[in-house]
Amino acid sequence: MIVFFGYANSDVTVHVPHVPVLGERVQATAVDTIDGGMTANAAVAAARMGARVAFAGAVGPDPRSTQFLATLEHDGVDTSWSPRDAFLSTAVVLIADGGDRSIISQDDANDATRLAAVLATLAEGGGRLFLDGYRAAMLPAELPPNVSLAIDLDGCEDADAALRAFALADHVIVGRSLWQNSFGIEAERWSTLTAEYDTHLVVTDGEHGWTLVTPTGETVTEPAVRVEIVDAVGAGDCFCGTYIAFVDAGTPPADSARLAGVSAALACATPGPRGCPSLTELTEFTSTHAPFDLQEIP
Repeated sequence: MIVFFGYANSDVTVHVPHVPVLGERVQATAVDTIDGGMTANAAVAAARMGARVAFAGAVGPDPRSTQFLATLEHDGVDTSWSPRDAFLSTAVVLIADGGDRSIISQDDANDATRLAAVLATLAEGGGRLFLDGYRAAMLPAELPPNVSLAIDLDGCEDADAALRAFALADHVIVGRSLWQNSFGIEAERWSTLTAEYDTHLVVTDGEHGWTLVTPTGETVTEPAVRVEIVDAVGAGDCFCGTYIAFVDAGTPPADSARLAGVSAALACATPGPRGCPSLTELTEFTSTHAPFDLQEIP
C-alpha cells in the first residue's frame, strides 16, 4: 500500500501564447477547469501502473470535492483515507505555447496534525507514505518502524527541512534547479548523502533527463525520452508516481527511473496534469523504444 498525502487541486488551466510579465495583458486561447494537485496526480500515475494506492489529502463536503474523489476512484485510487471536513484548493496554471508554464497555487488544509493521523493509521498495517515537498517541514523526528517514506521535495523552500526529510526517506525525488540552485547541494555531495542516510536520490532535470544515486554510490544518468511536447503540466508528478509504484513492487531503482522517465515523456505528449499513460501504454512504448525489459507490477 502506498498512501499519498498532499496537494489535491481543482486546476484552472489557461492557455496563452506566452506567460505574461508584470502589467502585460495577453489573450487566452483556452480556459478549462480540471482535476490536478501534485500528490493526487502522482497517486493516479501509481495506480495506473497497477500499484495499490490510497489518497489521504483533505478535501471538502461540496459536490466539486465529491466529483474530484470520484475521478480518483475511477483511476483505482482508494479515497476512503481522505477527510471531507476541509476544502478543495484551487490552482491557476498558465500554459504557454511550447509547454512552458507558471502556477498560482492556493494553500490547503493538509497540516502536521493531519499528517500525524495518516501516519498513525498507516502504522497499523504498515506501508509506504508518499509526500510532496510542501509537507517536508511537517515530518516528525522519527517514522513508525513499519512505515517507509518517499518524498518529492519540489515545493520545499527550506534546505534544513529538505535534509531532515532526506534522512527519513528511502527514496527522494527532486528537481535539479531546487536541489542545486536553491539549496546549493552540488553533485559532489549526492553520493555522500545517499550513503549517510541509506537513501536513493533521483534528481530530475526536465528535457535533460534524470540522475539516480544509490546508497552504495552507484550513479546512473540518462537523457529524457524525446516526444512532441503538448504541455509539461503534471509530468514531474507522473515521474514520481510511476517511479515509486515500480520501486514498491520490487523493480530495481534504475529500471524504475527509466520507466518513470518514459512515463513522464508520454505525459508531456498528452494535455492536462494527468496525462500519465496506463501500464499497457507504457509497456507498448517500451517494447519498441526502450533498451530494457519492462517488469510489470504484479
